[in-house]
Amino acid sequence: MTSRTAALARVLTTTRLDRLARLSWRGLLVLNYHRIGRPGPADDPDLYSCTPEEFDHHVRLLADRFEVVAAGSEDWQTGGPARRVAITVDDGYRDQMQAAEILAGHGLAGTFFITTGFVDEPSHAWWDEIAWLTGGERADLPESRWLPGGLAASTEPTRYRRRVNTAFKALAGDDGERFLDDLAGWTGRPRLTGELAADQWMDWAMVRELDRLGMEVGAHSVTHPVLATLGADRQHEEIAGSVRRLRAELDGTVDLFSYPVGARTSFDETTRAQLTELGVRRAFSFYGGVNAPDHSDPMDIARAGVFRDHTPEVVAAMAAVPGVLCAPSRHA
Repeated sequence: MTSRTAALARVLTTTRLDRLARLSWRGLLVLNYHRIGRPGPADDPDLYSCTPEEFDHHVRLLADRFEVVAAGSEDWQTGGPARRVAITVDDGYRDQMQAAEILAGHGLAGTFFITTGFVDEPSHAWWDEIAWLTGGERADLPESRWLPGGLAASTEPTRYRRRVNTAFKALAGDDGERFLDDLAGWTGRPRLTGELAADQWMDWAMVRELDRLGMEVGAHSVTHPVLATLGADRQHEEIAGSVRRLRAELDGTVDLFSYPVGARTSFDETTRAQLTELGVRRAFSFYGGVNAPDHSDPMDIARAGVFRDHTPEVVAAMAAVPGVLCAPSRHA
């Protein structure tokens, strides 16, 4: 978060200009959260959005100022001033159950997107493995098909981790395990064992509890690859496997999907076609933006991320002026 963003948030809240600012837009702002809590040494810190206490504060501020709706709602484009906010949570980490309980306590429905493979067979997500493998004493990474120019050990730690993460998203495709094996060899750190992931993810009883609490549940693929880097058959395995698994467990309609990573380049026409064929009604990206009342692409509903350095006041300001603080150019 830039100091300019924080300063704008302070001005808006202390002068109460946010009351006027939030009258200046119409549509649906979808805020996207990931992990709830504080990162450990085997966690990607960029995945943490806030603590449970902060999340509760966010929800109270948003509910006080806006109409908070479910992201899968059919009616956000109609009625009244239609300044609406939806809260979504991606991946299916166990700590996200706290977010569901907080939302239910406020009488609100959030939308939780589940990576079903992590529920069926808990393992460490590739981004957490990258955080672990790059979190010790940094090593020079040689030129390779993953990092054509290599990566110097002297690179600032956060930038070092994010450079590796970006390379995985762009180039790993079906070879994610090979990427991580190569990275482990170069850094000299062992890969994380599956046993350590057993308590990291929701189980199916918890996913059903989301439904019982009144939350929407949507699919988020089986193993969280960047779908557009896969062939049509592998995309189908990831998309259909996730949607059908959730439908079987919840014994009902699951027609929402969020794209893993969610950048403009993370999904393509093959992805869209397969979602449509499966009866998915609405799919969510993650590169910023706010959805105008005349938004006409149900396969690309914009979402803006909430990150660890976003104070509750910043989140309220994001909702007050989403055209400025949630713009794709700021979010990317």
